[in-house]
Amino acid sequence: MSDLHLNFSAQPHEQPGDDDAREARHQILATLLGAYADGELPPETASHIDAHLLGCAPCRREVEVHGAVRERLSREPLSPSSDAFRQRIIEELAHTDLPLADPVEGERASLPWWRSSRAGIAAAMIAVAALAAGLREVGLSERRTVAPAVTIDAMTVPLLNEVIADYRRVTLGDLPGRARDLDAVRSAVPFPVEPIAGDSTRLLAVWNTALEGEPAAVLAYRWRDQLVFAYLVPEAVFFRHSSVRTPVAAGAMISARNGPQRMLAWAASHSGVILVGDVPAEALMALRRGDAAR
Repeated sequence: MSDLHLNFSAQPHEQPGDDDAREARHQILATLLGAYADGELPPETASHIDAHLLGCAPCRREVEVHGAVRERLSREPLSPSSDAFRQRIIEELAHTDLPLADPVEGERASLPWWRSSRAGIAAAMIAVAALAAGLREVGLSERRTVAPAVTIDAMTVPLLNEVIADYRRVTLGDLPGRARDLDAVRSAVPFPVEPIAGDSTRLLAVWNTALEGEPAAVLAYRWRDQLVFAYLVPEAVFFRHSSVRTPVAAGAMISARNGPQRMLAWAASHSGVILVGDVPAEALMALRRGDAAR
């Protein structure tokens, strides 16, 4: 895919505010999310997807799911496929005719695939899905490992500094809420608030606060006799700083440290989540995965 480039500005039929054009552009980018998450796209194309992900929660979730699937597959043994299965794939591909778009007058007869008709785009999506399914059963010749998080300097991100300051202030006194206050906390913020579940995790308290001038929710957990806070903030606040925005847009989580406190951050549905506690980074990762009891 090294020769893949996108040039949306060259679409003569698109006008500002054209819903059909925006949806067509969205569909094109959606077909590239797998390659984007695998780091296989050239910088020019990846930058288009970086910008798109900032405003598209479904695509961000798709990238996150892709990364989670890759991580899970990397931990499982690959079973060899049968000769009959491989032959069936070869025969199916040999008898599959993909629709081709007619070239626009004045353009080259051989158009890049992303400039083809909607039928061509749909065919490409089907082909990518079939290839992904085939690779899983046939077996991959080379496994890739996915870094669980990107480490950044917490001191450079105002939001993370504010989270640490609030965490230290609260832990010096009594927790300002109770677990049964969850419904009240949910009604005070414009995004979903769902506690983390786990056999070794117990929700102690929830309350509302403000971070970067916006409403936020805080959930305090007891995790293996350790206190861990989860700060939930609006998307606009979470993505404000480029040190957070760029890695998360690429499908990664954020790991940071400030003194004895460790932090782990990721994008959720319409919000950003920041775990913080006086625990090792591996503990926060286990809590994030929901397998703290393992």
